[in-house]
Amino acid sequence: MTPALALGLACILFLWAVLLGIMLAFARFGKEANPPPVLVWWHGGFAITGFLILLYGSFFVGYPMLANIGVALIALAAFFGLWMYFRYHRNDQLIPPVIVWGHGLVAVVGFILILSAMLNLQNTG
Repeated sequence: MTPALALGLACILFLWAVLLGIMLAFARFGKEANPPPVLVWWHGGFAITGFLILLYGSFFVGYPMLANIGVALIALAAFFGLWMYFRYHRNDQLIPPVIVWGHGLVAVVGFILILSAMLNLQNTG
């Protein structure tokens, strides 16, 4: 497996996670209620699968530094996501907007770094 392939697979999965994340944000802010659990699970499933591919590639394939920074940011976003789920969602408490925005911002920046690294690998190789 090449670095570009691993990053590309992760980017496809994260793109689905991003789209579902946007739906989750609209569901949270549109009704002043937490989003439906099924959307949360699909979002988490795509994100976790993409993250596992990223970790595998980081340890066994090797990525450029830009991608590794993206992996670290995705890990931080995952922490925020798990915190939202276990601290608020499962306890039927409204998720604070600052946590939703922080999770989304960190995840999108990480995704952009990973996408940029993948595109740079495609252009050089």
